[in-house]
Formats: sequence, structure tokens, C-alpha cells
Amino acid sequence: MDIVPNDANEVATGLHDQHVSGFYANILLSVLRGLLPVQAVQDVLVRAGETRTLNELELVSTWSSYGQFRRLLEASVQTLDSARQDLTSALASFKYVDDDMGQIIQELGSPREVFISGAGTNPLLPIRRYEMTEVGEREWMIREWFLDGFAPYDDFCRFVAGQYSEIPMFFGLPAAEVVELECQCRGDAACLFRIRWEEADDSVMRADYFEVHNKVLEARLEQLQAMVTDLASNERYEDVLQGIVASSVRAVGAAGVVLALKPRTGSAGKVYAEGLSEADGASIAEDLLGGAERHGVIAVPVESVRRHYGVLAVDERGGVFTSQTQGTLETYARLAAATLDAADAMEDARHQANTAGALLDLSTSLAEIMSTKDMAARVVRAVPQVIDCDRVALFLDDGDWTGADGGELQLAAAHGYPDDAVALLSVRPITETQLRTMREDGIEYTLVSDVGTAAAVAVPICLAGNTIGCILAGVTVNPERLAITSRLSDRLKGLAAQASIAIGNARLVEQIRFQSVHDALTGLPNRALILDRTEQMLARARRAHIPVAALFIDLDGFKEVNDTLGHAFGDQLLQAVATRLSLTMRESDSIGRMGGDEFVVLVDGTTTGAGPELVAERLLSVLREPFAIEGLPNGPLTLTASIGIAAGSRPSPNELLRDADIALYQAKAAGRDCFVVFRPQMHTAVQDRLLLEMDLRDALAHEQYFLVYQPIFDLASGETNGVEALLRWRHPARGVVQPDEFIPILESSGMINDVGRWVLEEACRQGARWHAKGYHLDVSVNVSARQLETDSLIDDVAHALKESGFDAHSLLVEITETAIMKNMDAVVPRLAALKATGIRVAIDDFGTGYSSLAYLQHFPVDTLKIDRSFISTMADSPESGALIHTLVQLGKSLGLQTLAEGIEESSQYSQLEREHCDSGQGYIFARPLEADAVEAFLLARSFGTCSMETAAVPSSIT
Repeated sequence: MDIVPNDANEVATGLHDQHVSGFYANILLSVLRGLLPVQAVQDVLVRAGETRTLNELELVSTWSSYGQFRRLLEASVQTLDSARQDLTSALASFKYVDDDMGQIIQELGSPREVFISGAGTNPLLPIRRYEMTEVGEREWMIREWFLDGFAPYDDFCRFVAGQYSEIPMFFGLPAAEVVELECQCRGDAACLFRIRWEEADDSVMRADYFEVHNKVLEARLEQLQAMVTDLASNERYEDVLQGIVASSVRAVGAAGVVLALKPRTGSAGKVYAEGLSEADGASIAEDLLGGAERHGVIAVPVESVRRHYGVLAVDERGGVFTSQTQGTLETYARLAAATLDAADAMEDARHQANTAGALLDLSTSLAEIMSTKDMAARVVRAVPQVIDCDRVALFLDDGDWTGADGGELQLAAAHGYPDDAVALLSVRPITETQLRTMREDGIEYTLVSDVGTAAAVAVPICLAGNTIGCILAGVTVNPERLAITSRLSDRLKGLAAQASIAIGNARLVEQIRFQSVHDALTGLPNRALILDRTEQMLARARRAHIPVAALFIDLDGFKEVNDTLGHAFGDQLLQAVATRLSLTMRESDSIGRMGGDEFVVLVDGTTTGAGPELVAERLLSVLREPFAIEGLPNGPLTLTASIGIAAGSRPSPNELLRDADIALYQAKAAGRDCFVVFRPQMHTAVQDRLLLEMDLRDALAHEQYFLVYQPIFDLASGETNGVEALLRWRHPARGVVQPDEFIPILESSGMINDVGRWVLEEACRQGARWHAKGYHLDVSVNVSARQLETDSLIDDVAHALKESGFDAHSLLVEITETAIMKNMDAVVPRLAALKATGIRVAIDDFGTGYSSLAYLQHFPVDTLKIDRSFISTMADSPESGALIHTLVQLGKSLGLQTLAEGIEESSQYSQLEREHCDSGQGYIFARPLEADAVEAFLLARSFGTCSMETAAVPSSIT
């Protein structure tokens, strides 16, 4: 037998037309499941060309087209024939146990009532018509036929006969005798079936009937209990409502169910539908909620003692309904109402919790690290949860306003305003004069608005006695909600007080972050930020094909200025140069200080239109003009500069800056006061570096490395409590090479892993020797980012401790803040594993990273080493001192030790001591010493013959 393909009927009517209810597919598949293995049933679906799953086809709400069901039925018959099974006999002997459909059929009461209900149009099979005639007790004649356009086929007649024989079995009776007297397939106008059944007193069959009936009722009870449990435990009431709708489809035997809800407080109206298209569901909901009657729909109200929520309705098309349908539907409607009651109660509780949470969130924000913009946004979102308002605006000064006349507050964040109102507020600042009109209690109330606000209240935000902003809260309806009461006034002032502290802290953090990527002396971007901007410039050049260039600028003879006039004048000169460069270039060009007297200028687009050489000529000319610095003994100072230029795209920012640096040294060699454009042959310096790298590869094997140790002091007692191990290289030809010359090569080449392992082992061995001699010193060892990236670091530390016998608690591993932030997710677990060995961990160069403050509390560290750049500028301004105070207090609040590095002046030492910084190191105490010299130094200090400031050290190892 061939399975019918897609034919003209199906093409004309559409593949997915609702011709055959899922009720029939459910019966057919139930028979197959009872007779065949699961894989054989799946093969039937494949043979029928089905794209729907078995679970989908078994849903009563899943309709099929004429062609879909015919192919499924014919494939089923073909498979049953192969298994020597007859479809009609299988149906007649099969016990249909679908809980929901079984209950629906049993609720009709008897086979006779089933046949009476099927006369005329069958909603489950709208393409077929029926005439039912009762010809005797327990005997019926049924005449039925397909509508025009739908060809009859023999397998369907066999399927119908099997169904008719099964009907008495739902009521504990034997299967009916079914005879087909006429058939459309044989040319008759219709199919004519005679059906007879017996009222047999078969106790076994009656027991089976009651067993099935009890199973149906038990399943329904379990389903209701599960829904009640879900109602009590599921916070997403939308999911519970959708589950109620889905369950009611099966419970009442409907093809489609819709739950239509009216709008309620905090929630718009909503429609939940199952078995209906979105359009049909929305149409039914609109009619029922609007009070209109809907033909062919059974509807019940969804309401509780609290309120009326909406209606629950079933579409009578494609369903089998009984006298109990209404009651069943009302049960599910009560469940829906209970769900909505619970949702309202939860919403009330949530609102109360949000109010308390908003205040707690603001308090918590004081300890969090975020930008001023983010903090302002958090404040405006919290205000409506503390006071009853619809919209909030937060105005702030520019960060420098002292509260003098003429100052203005600009919009910093808004919540609840439409876009046009936000745009208007953004260009309408609040002046301090306007703030003076506030009442004595600090609250301003107004009913005047041109942005749709019915009433508004404003409260100032003050910091250190100055007004830095204000909070403006408004309502769009019911102005009396913002009537000024003592309760409202207290809440507004509380919000303003917390906002003041939070925004003040955010600004301080922004200042720290700014200083981490800007040069403290000139305010220009530092190396880290210049690298980032170079990368962005190169990306733009690749996208837009625009010319780019980097210009390295070095001041000629600047060392002589420092040596003859002093560092104070040198610093003023660098500031003047930075100002002059900034005034010369466009705002879109980037200018940075790379360190010392070296600056960089990044140019692209129109700036380089005439070539970077002209830009360099202009800069040289500008820098030749005398600098008038106050206090100079001999009048204005004149100097020149040298410039190296690297033009054109590069694979990376480092390569562009490297080439500009190479060209700069060529300009210096060419006599200064000139510029040189980089050419590829200028790689002599790179070649020198390669030679150095080759020598480094033999240095470890030839024992050319050695360690020096810089003492660390307790700032309170002055006692030496530790040393930092520092790597040096004694080159056979060059002598002692400083670490800044060779450690970057070790890092980039990967040799740092082997060398770092040696440093750990040697430092632990030396520490153990000191401990054996009675010098109980902690030993700090720097670990590079490359070492931190490998899993072997933990083993290296454990091996060094075990091999040397050094006390693990006395070993302090230092890791730079940048190394941690580079890959925090991988680094933090390694730090925890390191600490598990018993050692301590310190963050080196603290304060130079981008986001470390936000995550510091998550780092498993013991000590913060405050970067020397903060120490060197701490005496320059009160702001710098405040930053040091903040960093020390931050460490103490987290239970961490603080150590300041680079202490060179007694004033720095004194201020750090006053700030209660725990430890320090620097030239004021001692320069780096070899191991034997450390012992001599400690011995001399113990007899009081060596001062911190005058500790001697050979210049060859510093």
C-alpha cells in the first residue's frame, strides 16, 4: 500500500488547516504505543513525513490537515499489517486510558448519550457530516460522509469502525459489534454503519471500568494538587497562569482556552491562550472583557473576595463538552484568581522590601566603587522606592564648584521623565541663586512645570559645607502625594545625606583612577593611556584608511636644567612644555608624557594632511620660544627638542611607538633640535636587544645572576622587619646590568619562568640562613605576570620552601596590580592556591590599575604596596595627601598591611607615619644590599652605628 502524497486537496486548503482534531491522532498513537515498540512508532512518523514530535501529536490541541492525518493513518495501517495486526480489531480490544479524554467521555453517562451528542457536525472532525438514528435498544445506524473536496479512503472507514466498537468499553461494557453496510469508497453516497452492543453483566469488565474511572479521578486530583503546590512555591505567577490554561485545555477537552485579565495596579492587561492563534485569543479576550457576548464560547469569571480579575473561556469549536464542563472551568478560574491574589500580596510585600532595600542599597553603595555617573543613576532609581513619586532628576556641579554665586548644577541623571523632558532639563541648569529660595528646612515645593510634572520637591546635596547638587522628585498626577510633611522631609534629607557621601566617594575614586592613567606632574596621559589611545588610532586608520603618526619628543639638555636649577624648576618646565604642546595641537590629538622629559604626540586625519614632518617643524618652533618661569635667576629659559616620527599603520601600538622611539635616538645622534622619520634600517637598537637576549639565555647556566636585598622597616618602631629580593645580572663584558634593561627581555622571551624559579629558591635559601643566625626577616620576592600565568608557580614556591626549610609565613610574594587585573578570573584562584602553601601575598604598585579597588575585597592578599608615584607627589598638594590617606585607610578597612615604597625624603616618612602606614622602604632607609652587607647593616643598626639615611652600599649594584 502506498501512502498518499501531498495532493491538490492539501495544497488548496493549506497544510496546516484544522481538519482533524488531535483527539483522533491521540487514539491512533495510543493504539500503536500499546502494540509496537517505541522505535517502530517513531518509524511510522518518519514514513508519514511528519515533522511534529510524538508528544506534539498526542496533544488534543494539536490539529492536523486532511493530508497529514491520512498519511499518518495509512502509515500506521501499513505497519500494523506488517505486524499481522488489524486496525479495527486493535481498536476494539484496546483500552483507551487517556485520563482527561476518558473522564470527558465517561461524563456523558452512556454509549447512547455519546451517539446522541455526535449528530450533525462533529467539532473534532469538521470535514465530515453525520446522521444518527436509534433503531433499537443498544442499536444505532450512523450515516456519515466526507465533504466535497476530501476523498474517502478505506483505512479511515476501518479506523471509524474501530472507534465505534470501543465506545461501550468506556462504560465497562463489551466492545460493540460494528458492520459497515455502505461505503463511500465503494461508490455509495455515504458510509453506513450499524452498531450493536450488549448490556453484559461481566464483573471483570465492570471492575476494569471502575479502575479506569478511579485512575482518571486520581490523576485529576494529583494535577490539581500539583498546581496548588506550584501556586505556593513559584514566584513567577505568569508561569502558573500559563500552566492553569494548559491544564484546563485537557481537563475540559477543549481545542482552545483563553484567560483574559483586566489591567491592574502595576500590570497591564494580559491574555494567556492555549490552542488558539494570538489573533483569535486577543479577539475573544477583547469581546469578553468588553462585556460583549461571544457565540460558541463558554466563559466563567475569574474573581475572588478581593477583586474581579477577568474571565476564563473555552472555544466550543473542536471540543467535546459535557454538563460538567462549566464546573470544571470554574475550578480552574478559582485557581487563577488565587494565583492573582497571591501575586498582588507578593507585589505589596515586594514594594515594602524595595523601600527598605533601596535605603540599604544606597548605604551599601558608599562602600562600592563606581563612577559619579553610575552613582547618580543609582540614586535616582532608589528615590521612588523611598518616597511616593513618579520621576526624579539629580543635578550636580562640575566637581570643582565651591558654592559661590554664579555656580550652576547640570543634570547628571534622570528617572521616569520622557526623552523630550530629559533633553530640556539637560540644557536648563539650576543656579545657586535658585537654590537659595528653598525653605529654611531645606525643602523646595513647587506646582509650576513645563515638562508635565504636577508637583515637585527639591532637596540640596551638600558636601563639606558646599552645595554640590540637588535631588528633584516629581509626580505627574495627584500633587497631594508630595505634600511636605515631617516624614517626607526626613526621607528627602536622608536621601540627600547618603547621596552626598556616595557621590563624594565616587569623585575621589575617579580622581584616583584619573591619576592612575595620567602623569601626576603634567596631567597628561601616561604610558598606559597612550598605548590605549594608540591602539584606537590604529584601528581607526585601518577602518577609514587615514594617515596616522606618532611623534616622540625629548627635551635637549633637560638633565642640565635639573642639575643647575634644581628639580623644582625642572618640574615647572615640564608643566610649561605640556601646556604649550596642548595649546599647539588639536583637542582630538593625543599628547602624553612617557616619563622623564619624554613626550609623545599622536596625530591622524587632517593634522597629518600635509605630512607629519610639518607637524614636527611646528612643534620644534613652538618649543624654541623662551619659557618664562617664575623665580628663574636669569630670565626666560630657552631650550630645544628632538623628535622621532613613525608614520603609517602598524600591527600593534607598541610597534608604532617603538619605531618612533628608535627615530628619536637617531635625531639625538644627528645633533638635536631636529626631527627624524623612522626608516626600517633603523633597527640597530633592536639588534642590540637581540644580542642582549642571546647573552641572557646563557646567564642562568653560567651563574651570572645574583640577588640584592633592600631592607624594609616598621614605620612605627623603626625596626628592620624584612627585605625585598631584587635581581641583578653581572654580565661578563658589560658589568652589572640594571633590571630595567634585561627583565623586560626575560618577560617577553619567556625566560622569566626559569629565572624566577631560581630567584625564589635563592631568596628562600638566604632567608633560611638569616633565620638560622637569629635574623628573623621576612623576604619579599617579585613574581612576574608570565609566572602567574603558569600552573607551575605554585609547585615552584612549594619546592623552594621545602628545599630550603624556610618558614612559609616569612615569604611574601609580590604581584603587580596590573598582572592581577590582566586576567582576574584565572589569577585569583592561583593566588588562593599560593596562600594555601602558607605564604603571604602582596599587591605591588598598588593604585596604578584601572579597576582593582572595585575587586580588592575579592583578592586573597595580605599586603598593599603603595606605588612610589603616589609617594613622590604626596607633599605637592593636599589632594595627594588625601589620596595616600584613602589608600592606607582602605587597606586597614580590609584588614591588610600597607607598605609604602620609594620613600626618599624625611617629610614623606613623617607623613606616612602620621597616616599609620605599617611599613616602608626606600633610599631614606637603605639602598639594595648584597646578602653579607645586609648582615653588616643589621649588626651596625643593632649597635646604633648606622643611620637609615646614610646606609652605605657599593654603587655597582644599586
